[in-house]
Amino acid sequence: MRINLHFTITFTLLVIYNISYGQDHHEDEHHNFKHFRIAALLGHAFSPEAKTETSSFLLIPTLGLDIQYWFNHKWGLALKNDIEFAEYLVENKSENSGPLIERSYPFILALPVLFSPWDRTHFTFILGPGIEFSPQKNFVVFRVGAGSEFELGNHWDFSPELIYDLKDGHINVLTFALGVGKRF
Repeated sequence: MRINLHFTITFTLLVIYNISYGQDHHEDEHHNFKHFRIAALLGHAFSPEAKTETSSFLLIPTLGLDIQYWFNHKWGLALKNDIEFAEYLVENKSENSGPLIERSYPFILALPVLFSPWDRTHFTFILGPGIEFSPQKNFVVFRVGAGSEFELGNHWDFSPELIYDLKDGHINVLTFALGVGKRF
């Protein structure tokens, strides 16, 4: 009977110790998780619908700034800002104006959801709405893409991404960008 009492007390203390250690470990892991990330990206966009007076094939340079908030390791929300450094023309699908619309240094503001399905990787899917601002006409944007983060140390990362934008329901744009980011 005395051995059972010692065993019960020892077992109970061991369980309590493990539970308290597990909670401390989980809290440390939670405190080390950086919820915010900011990144600057440099890329090129291709749109088969974009053209100039001299060319029908354009690679448009882009500059982006991403501000992300991660709720946990899998889900986040981003504010993605991109500017295209070009002036070009796209086909107009609306009835009330001419056959072409000029795009002059358009600025895209998007609010996509971020999803990182695999633990221990920083591969992320991007999906969400946005708007493209240009002096001539603003377009609604639907954005889908994927990116990855490669850690450089001290919460800095290198991040390539591939983004597809559908602008105004008929303009296709594919962008490849390289970025540098920091989590804090």
